[in-house]
Amino acid sequence: MNKLIIVHPGTAHFDDFFAVSLILAVDSDATYKIERRSPTEAELANPGIWVVDIGGRLEPELKNFDHHQSTDIPASFILVADYLGLTDTLKILPWWEYKDTVDRFGAGKIADELGIDSFFPYFSPVEDWLLDLFKQDPNKISDLLCSFGQNVIETARILDSQFKFWESCETRVIKNKTVLIGLTDNSSGSQQYGKQMDPPADISITYDSRGPGWKLCRLNDAKGVDFSKLDGHKDLLFVHKTGFIAKTKKRLPLSNILKMIETAIEA
Repeated sequence: MNKLIIVHPGTAHFDDFFAVSLILAVDSDATYKIERRSPTEAELANPGIWVVDIGGRLEPELKNFDHHQSTDIPASFILVADYLGLTDTLKILPWWEYKDTVDRFGAGKIADELGIDSFFPYFSPVEDWLLDLFKQDPNKISDLLCSFGQNVIETARILDSQFKFWESCETRVIKNKTVLIGLTDNSSGSQQYGKQMDPPADISITYDSRGPGWKLCRLNDAKGVDFSKLDGHKDLLFVHKTGFIAKTKKRLPLSNILKMIETAIEA
């Protein structure tokens, strides 16, 4: 017999889309039927049926995960993640709190926080397309939902591992700019980890994953760091015209790289 997930009808949102994805990802050996409609009282009382983002009840023991009773209750994808024991893993993702805020309070609140007139130009057309498929028939894309959920969980676990790596890395201060040095060709997580450092990191140095040299990156759009000032340097393979990244031809001594960074920092 297929297991059952009930989510709200009408317009689909990231909240219910992602909550269902997590359920399918964790229980990937089972076969689920997903129905977009209102639940009955009998279904709300049945702990074998997931009722997500509808029903007016938060009863984890009965697998009822609605949050619309109060704006103090997190979005349903967080409620489901809590139940599945995934929140501690997933909350490291940079968009976790943002998606919760959008679902509960709307894009206008995010626009206000960012100081922009409208957030609509920043919506992803890919997300809109996926939500439209989910709205039409979530069962037709159940494999995609499962894959998405598994990918997000794995991404969060990798990011957590990377944070632990960056925590162990050496830092230097050059002209009042904090430089994070990672002897790795995997620079993932450096932006997020650098932002939460005290003081925040302005620059990262890593191996170039595409070649035999170093990669120098400006982190989180740090002011006063412009690698385009190195343009024409004999040891450079590439420098972006906007100055946020530069790569060397080979792995020079670290002391040489630190001198390049000193040149790239505005006096």
